[in-house]
Amino acid sequence: MEDLQLVLLVLGAIAIIAVLVHGFWSIRKQQPKSMKQSPMANFYKEQAERRDSEGFDNDGIGPVRVLKSTDVEPVVTKPILKTAGLFKPQHAKTAEPLVAAEAISKAKSEPVMPSIDDELEQEPQITLTTSQDIKSVQMEPIDKPKHYSNPDVVQDEPEAEEVVEEPQVLADPTDVLVLHVVAKTGQQLQGAELLSALLSLNFKFGDMEIFHRHIDNAGTGKVLFSLANMVKPGTFDPDNMEQFVTDGVVLFMTLPCYGDPKMNFTIMLNSALQLVDDLGAELLDGKRQPWDDTAKEDYKRRIAAA
Repeated sequence: MEDLQLVLLVLGAIAIIAVLVHGFWSIRKQQPKSMKQSPMANFYKEQAERRDSEGFDNDGIGPVRVLKSTDVEPVVTKPILKTAGLFKPQHAKTAEPLVAAEAISKAKSEPVMPSIDDELEQEPQITLTTSQDIKSVQMEPIDKPKHYSNPDVVQDEPEAEEVVEEPQVLADPTDVLVLHVVAKTGQQLQGAELLSALLSLNFKFGDMEIFHRHIDNAGTGKVLFSLANMVKPGTFDPDNMEQFVTDGVVLFMTLPCYGDPKMNFTIMLNSALQLVDDLGAELLDGKRQPWDDTAKEDYKRRIAAA
């Protein structure tokens, strides 16, 4: 039993030592190598020490110079070019004596032209003119052309004459065209359905508490024709149309009227026919007789006679 404990104790010590050694080895392995151990260290050192014949390294950097306060750098003077010399031709080589003699005789006979240098050296002479040298000039007026217009002056344009349309004055009514839209026997027209149909046909509630159809679909302008209740007093209450019921409505148009009476009657007839379709009603003439072609021709004759 004592031998077993001794063996276990030795094995445990060996295991602890192995763990410690492995840990130190892992730490050393993870540490970066220093520049001294790096194989590229010598390469960079050699590159830095290399310099050319003028003392510059590969990056073009020369040795450091320390200047004292007494040292003065030499001043480099640039040569000044003379512009006059650029225009002078180059001297040719010495010619033969005969050619030189001819050139001298020719130069004596011809007038001497001043050189460019002489022209530059000469100062320009400025002559001042006095008031005595200036002659008086008489200014003559310039006649303007007949159709002269100054662009800087805004001329008043003739204002366009406003065309004012005189209101059409109607004579006293001589005839009234009437159409009846009545419910079928045993039925009545419901107010909610009637109001929806009238609004879709551009009727507008207005004077005398009835509906009117105006020239403009928005409900403005002159009244073409009107629509009233067949039941006395013939008015409507738009706020209580859901509870409203009636036996029928009447459309009427006076002659003469504003605009084209034939066109106005056509609109009134089409509106009445549309109400008949929407409300499931019947169309009658002014005498409460069924609408037919005979009644239509009679209405046309009355419109032409108005």
